[in-house]
Amino acid sequence: LEERINDLKKTNSLLEEINSESKTRLQQQQQSTERVSELQEEIIKLREEKSFLEGLLKALEEEKVKTEKQAEELRSDMLGKVEGFGAMLAEMKRSLDMLEETQRKGELMSTELTTNHMDVLLRNVVDMVPQKWEDIAICLHFGDAKIASLKGGNLNIEGRSKDMLRSWLRQDKDTGNQPRTLKTLYNALVDRDCRPEADKLVKEVKGLEKE
Repeated sequence: LEERINDLKKTNSLLEEINSESKTRLQQQQQSTERVSELQEEIIKLREEKSFLEGLLKALEEEKVKTEKQAEELRSDMLGKVEGFGAMLAEMKRSLDMLEETQRKGELMSTELTTNHMDVLLRNVVDMVPQKWEDIAICLHFGDAKIASLKGGNLNIEGRSKDMLRSWLRQDKDTGNQPRTLKTLYNALVDRDCRPEADKLVKEVKGLEKE
């Protein structure tokens, strides 16, 4: 009987060990289950954060593209304005140059002709268009009596042309009241179809004035 009791005690002890081990395993299994749940929750959170970050990155890329587009449009607009401003400046410079040239020409045309210009006048009037001397004299408002006197004083047209110019420069009687300027003589030549000679006269007077 004692042996039987000892066997039962051993068996009971073994059962208690088995029960204790089962409880331990059960607790470990429960802990593992809880850990798995925690990990699953963490995975869900990480996925949500990933989705949020991906959305944020996409928004940033879209904003970058939008900003780059706006920057390019602004750059293009600024370049257009700069080019327009440059063209406007160039046009203003051309206008200013033309204005200055007109002013210089006006000053040149108002040059008073004197005997100092006689050589230039001889080259461009007497030598080039002597046959037009009478027409030019009429444009300069020479009187008929003066023209007749010039005809009677010289037999050749070169001499008459030269005397006509000298009389005009000296402001002799009956030679008109117009100012003795380059413009007056230029207009007279142009009026008598002598524009090339008139332009050459202006050019030579300009060169003479520079000296």
